[in-house]
Amino acid sequence: MFKRVLVAAAVAGAFAAPAFAEVKISGAAELDVIFRTHNGDGEGGRNRFGFEDDLTINFDGEDKWDNGLKTIWRVSQKPGGGAYGPGVKGWGSREAYIGIAGDSWSVKTGRIFTDQYLRHDWPYLTDGSGNLGEDFGIVGDKVWWTNAVQFNGNFGPVNVVATFDAGDNAIASGNNGQGYEIGGGVDFGAGGHFDISFLGLKGQKTAASSKVDIVGGVPGIVTTPAVVGDGTNTSFFTGIRYPFGPVTVFFDYTRNHWGQNSADKTTNVFHGKVNYAFNDKLSLHTGLTYVKDNDDAKATQFNVALHYGVSKNTEAYARVRHIQFSKDNGAGGYVKPTGMSWQGLGVDTASQKSGQEFLIGTWTGF
Repeated sequence: MFKRVLVAAAVAGAFAAPAFAEVKISGAAELDVIFRTHNGDGEGGRNRFGFEDDLTINFDGEDKWDNGLKTIWRVSQKPGGGAYGPGVKGWGSREAYIGIAGDSWSVKTGRIFTDQYLRHDWPYLTDGSGNLGEDFGIVGDKVWWTNAVQFNGNFGPVNVVATFDAGDNAIASGNNGQGYEIGGGVDFGAGGHFDISFLGLKGQKTAASSKVDIVGGVPGIVTTPAVVGDGTNTSFFTGIRYPFGPVTVFFDYTRNHWGQNSADKTTNVFHGKVNYAFNDKLSLHTGLTYVKDNDDAKATQFNVALHYGVSKNTEAYARVRHIQFSKDNGAGGYVKPTGMSWQGLGVDTASQKSGQEFLIGTWTGF
């Protein structure tokens, strides 16, 4: 639901009548209580308990032109808190863009979510698979384009998105961390949908630098060598979903390849989910995620979540996740697949093979 307010817009003429542009305020409030059977700080015998308190606030504005087009803009942030939350984030830390839109298309410039992240996030990962799905790998490290132009168009049942990001430089050339993506989706049958997306990130070259620091208790000069920034990291994602009465089946696949700075690592992620709707309020979501890299490091996660709509805008849920690793590191521990760090439920693989998480929470959209 949106709360509508009127905000005065600037006018060019000194004697022009005041003009007003519409602004919509939306967002979400989430409260989770989390219990883990392990601790990722190397203290595997200590259980971990915490809260995740996420608050998202979006301001969306538009001004219609005389010819039917319109100016659009968004400022979005997640102030959030709690031990598992994102911490205090600044104004516009999620998205901050301005653009032009028609009836079925838009062009936006600024800080924008990567389209692949959004396609992966919902609805494929509403089974409670959590960070292993949406925040893993290359897209997990590149949730937002920071200096981008993005086209989004709808052509009947087909949606197309194309993005170019200039990196941290206003006008970038050579290897300066530029990025790009192209993807889309199509509706088919009675409620089916197919998604596909390809994303690339060029290497970021940096100059050598030196600074005074304390090294081994003694003041000294620490030098950071230059980085050539060659190569490209890529992420390919595809997914399909289809309902069969009260049952909806989902499958998605992601291939991450790290090719920057002479790296050559690949990780494949397979994820399947089945949702069963008991009625219009209660549903059960079950998922299985399998991760394997080209060095044969593997991780398998099973998760189940029960969702209940307590009102038109609020749902409550409970979920359980179990993750385990299979490649022995030869020193009494296990190896995480390339691209995985905290996304593995915080399991300390130096001494732990598996971990579990139990969560109960509520989510409210407004």
